[in-house]
Amino acid sequence: MPKPKPTKDKPAAPADDSCTVPPALPLDQLHKLQFHTSANEVQNIRDYVEWQAPDEKVLHAEKVAGERVLGRDYNVWDVHTDKERWWVVTSPTNLYSQKLMPSMDYVLSFHIGVIARVAAQRTPEGSEAEQEFLLVTNRKLVQAGEALDAADEAEEFQAVGMRCRECLVALIRELTDNSDLAEGDDLPKKSDFKGWADRIANAIAAGASAEHVRGYLKSLADKTWQLTNWLTHTSNATRSDAELAFSATEHVVVAFASAVLKRTADAPERCPRCKSYKITIDWRPDLGPAGLYIPRCEACGAEKLPSQQPRTKATKRT
Repeated sequence: MPKPKPTKDKPAAPADDSCTVPPALPLDQLHKLQFHTSANEVQNIRDYVEWQAPDEKVLHAEKVAGERVLGRDYNVWDVHTDKERWWVVTSPTNLYSQKLMPSMDYVLSFHIGVIARVAAQRTPEGSEAEQEFLLVTNRKLVQAGEALDAADEAEEFQAVGMRCRECLVALIRELTDNSDLAEGDDLPKKSDFKGWADRIANAIAAGASAEHVRGYLKSLADKTWQLTNWLTHTSNATRSDAELAFSATEHVVVAFASAVLKRTADAPERCPRCKSYKITIDWRPDLGPAGLYIPRCEACGAEKLPSQQPRTKATKRT
């Protein structure tokens, strides 16, 4: 029987590298793999963090959570800089160090609690531009709200009505100050709130297509003026009456301020670049000696910079 031939050891098979974990991508390259967040939204977060932490450079920003609580949307961002790692929560926007608050759920709960406490304070409604546009009106509106919070007796509730009336008169003055709305021969008297409200509504909601908007603005102004006058003179005013008058006044201020501000800033209905209707007005105190109101598209970030400074209300700070 022949002896079996000796076999040589087979060489080891080359290692299979298919399961090798690749090295981590550089943080400043991760944005190329994000598909569900707009570049403009990311840039806004980057700008905010670098504004709040001027010695840091943002390397990566990613939206990691979103939640609706009591009708308000909150988004949580994980932001890496060259020195720190932050949570950024919107809106309103604030940032929190991940060293101090490592839990995303905790920081969201903390943020919502802070916002709830801030909301309990009397602050003007509307955007920063709208608040800047109506400095005197908003100050009077805050004072009316503080008077409402402190009121207990009928006379004090009546005083809330008087403050609301003063706020409405201030609104008309600020909306028409240095404006073509106050040009012409058939101008209402200075104290004729309803006459001025009708005139402004006709200008900002002109034409057949805006008939219902125009009618609503006029009716809103008329009914609110009647309500605040009634509250001022009624001897058995209650807290519910004062709260209703204050809410109605606040609604008038916001409704008229937004429309007149767009007219003052010459804002287009649609973005000429991307055709979006998401047009907002930014207050830019860094432009011009008295600041500018700049229309901006929230979809693509395009801004409309006027060739000359429009009329502003910045001088009312004095």
